[in-house]
Amino acid sequence: MKGLGVILFCVLAMASAQSWHGGRPGGFPGGGRPGGRPGGFPSVTAPPASCRRWCETPENAFYCCESRYEPEAPVGTKILDCPKVRDTCPPVRFLAVEQPVPCSSDYKCGGLDKCCFDRCLGQHVCKPPSFYEFFA
Repeated sequence: MKGLGVILFCVLAMASAQSWHGGRPGGFPGGGRPGGRPGGFPSVTAPPASCRRWCETPENAFYCCESRYEPEAPVGTKILDCPKVRDTCPPVRFLAVEQPVPCSSDYKCGGLDKCCFDRCLGQHVCKPPSFYEFFA
């Protein structure tokens, strides 16, 4: 009975987070889409068997953002929003202490960080959230 309560809590929390955060119908939390063809629709041709999750770019293109060989982790969306995606890339600087962390879901990022598309890297990476819309 306790296990059923935990499952119910998780389902309600996820539904609440999606409705509060403006989840898209048919989308998957954190930007990734599980298995199959991008968009989750069946197709005549089989997708690459090595891809577990597909992520969407701002231009609505899809790419494999998590291979099936990576350790499985919880999938979900954290509150707040990603920072705005840049239109162009700034000049390269070599002052970065930490390397970007690739991700397929917000839950792959530590703390409040979110899984957001980075135009310069061409993939989703963990980034600090934008607080602008939260306080606007």
